[in-house]
Amino acid sequence: MPGKRAASPKGWQEGCQPQGLARGATIEMTRIIWLTTLIGALAGMMLLAPAHAAAPAGQWGVVDTERVAEDYQQMAELNGQFQQFQREQETELERQHKARMLDDDERREYLDLIEMGAPTPERDARILALGQLSDERENTLLNLREKEARTPEEEAEYTRLNQLYQIRVKELSDLQLRAQQAVRQKLEEFNKIVTESVQQAVKAVAEEKQLAIVIRKEAVLHGGLDITDDVLAKLNAQPQAKTETPS
Repeated sequence: MPGKRAASPKGWQEGCQPQGLARGATIEMTRIIWLTTLIGALAGMMLLAPAHAAAPAGQWGVVDTERVAEDYQQMAELNGQFQQFQREQETELERQHKARMLDDDERREYLDLIEMGAPTPERDARILALGQLSDERENTLLNLREKEARTPEEEAEYTRLNQLYQIRVKELSDLQLRAQQAVRQKLEEFNKIVTESVQQAVKAVAEEKQLAIVIRKEAVLHGGLDITDDVLAKLNAQPQAKTETPS
């Protein structure tokens, strides 16, 4: 008689199926994120001289945040770096997921083969074979799970595969969490660069033109000196802030 069954797997779709890391952060989504950052930066500028909020026209300025998001050169470069970083994290998750039902040695071989240089027919065939082996083991596990009665040999195989499955679920969950945290940290790093640069440029232009306050153009129905061109000129003339190479 087979022993007590181990806990049934939930299935990768409910467990660690890679969902993608903020896949909605396409160019358009990232642009929205940058606009939010700009709005926050300009909101900070409004705190420079709140007592002068009622200053007459000509003593306060406005900035078109959408134009800044479109024409600020470093923002476009940071956007490209951010998306590259996301793709790298997603690629690693997908590789680990493909090798989910390989043992440690097989998984190491699979990942090493992928990291090698120019592909060869032999290497590609081995990568394909290992990926198929992983899929076959998952199918075996799921089929054994559905059986009402298992032979002692099947029970032993089910226990072995289910133990491997549970280990991989934990590993993939941890990996996905670390990847998501890395993406958030990268976004915060880039947001900080944008925020500080915009604030410095706006403050410099405001001082040059003796403006008491600068606010978003989108929040103004009428009036205010549009300093968007001046702000962009300063932003694009600034030395670009150094960022860590995405890895």
